[in-house]
Amino acid sequence: MNHQKTVFITGAGISVESGIQPFRGKNGLWNENPMEMATFAKFESKPADFLTWYYHRFVSCKDALPNEAHVILAQQKVKVITQNIDNLHKKAEHPSESLIEIHGNIHYKRKINDTSINDLVIAHWEKLDENNLEKELFREFNIGNNGGINYQKSFRPHILLFDEYYTDLYQYELAQDWIKQSDTVVFIGTSNSVGITATTLEIAYLNKKKIIVVDPNPSPSLVLPGIKILKQTAIEFCKHFF
Repeated sequence: MNHQKTVFITGAGISVESGIQPFRGKNGLWNENPMEMATFAKFESKPADFLTWYYHRFVSCKDALPNEAHVILAQQKVKVITQNIDNLHKKAEHPSESLIEIHGNIHYKRKINDTSINDLVIAHWEKLDENNLEKELFREFNIGNNGGINYQKSFRPHILLFDEYYTDLYQYELAQDWIKQSDTVVFIGTSNSVGITATTLEIAYLNKKKIIVVDPNPSPSLVLPGIKILKQTAIEFCKHFF
């Protein structure tokens, strides 16, 4: 198999072994109503609540380290499209030209009206004083003390929210091109419940790509005729695949 013609789609399952809380499953973030909290509407109406929620998402993963799966993928310099915002592929020093963070990265922020991925800057969540968190969040994201948002000057986390669409900020078209040009698509630790997975699966399936699903408990919607299912962890798979 030509690894350079293989695209890896990684989801929460690859980061579980680094201690990252998943969205789904027991103790997942779905229990915290993300469909309401992780929206631009919430950011506009209640920026303090929105930013506090994401502050705790950052705290939950800031000290996490990439595991062997992240490291192996980085060392092999293969194309990875990750749904994760936890920064672990970057911590593993995955080459930037071979990594698409299709849902963004919680370690970055951008002006609300920015349209280029080159405009991202570091969000210094780790420097905020929890004893005065709302004020600190408003300062970090340049929001008025009364919660007023300036669409030219205020910042927001670089994360695709549930009421937003994929754009060039998330390299969506590039991701599609990678899939179309590939021979093999490998889904690692992801369900078929978000837009990029469904789109990628459809493109790969219709174009008769080899498709591999790696997950100890694969989503039933990914179990289709012709798809190879490997009930393994991400680390187990990466150790034996390369």
